[in-house]
Amino acid sequence: MEDLEFDKNLKKAITATERKQQKMFLNSVEKTIEKPKKTNWLIAASIAAIIGLSSYFIFNNQVVSNQELYAKNFTPYENVVVPIVRNNKELTTKALAFAYYELGEYEKAIDLFNQLTSANTTEKITINFYKANAYLMLDNYTDAKELLLPIVKNNKKVWQQESIWYLALTYIKLEDIDNAKLFLQKLQQLKSYKINKVNDLLKSLD
Repeated sequence: MEDLEFDKNLKKAITATERKQQKMFLNSVEKTIEKPKKTNWLIAASIAAIIGLSSYFIFNNQVVSNQELYAKNFTPYENVVVPIVRNNKELTTKALAFAYYELGEYEKAIDLFNQLTSANTTEKITINFYKANAYLMLDNYTDAKELLLPIVKNNKKVWQQESIWYLALTYIKLEDIDNAKLFLQKLQQLKSYKINKVNDLLKSLD
């Protein structure tokens, strides 16, 4: 009788131990199943973060094209020679040319600039400088360049630095980056006209 009771108790103990072991086993299995899920989630989150950061740096550090650099930096030079007088009904050819220039009628301005003749070198340079700007506004970069180059080389230095700036921009538009850098570096050495923009533009072209 005692042996029978002992056997029952032994079986209970073994069963309890087995159940405990099975429970521990099941718990360990569950942890192993959950862990990859957690790991997968962390991996997915990491990948998303990397993609997000990559996109940020790509979009914020894109290489700006030469055409974009030109568009960003080019604006036609303001008419400071013959400002428009609204109540003046009898304009000279020169005044009318600059009026058309100021109003954005660049083809008409060029036609009138071409009619102007003067023995005064400074006035000729002034007309050619504005005519070059008008050509740039009409996307005629070749004629603009041909007008700006002599002004840059002229010893009188009238409109010289301004012309160097527009000539450099013209070369950028024409994808002639070596010449663009050459003229920007000339302006950089002078340390005056648009120096901050010159420095920034040179960095962008490197």
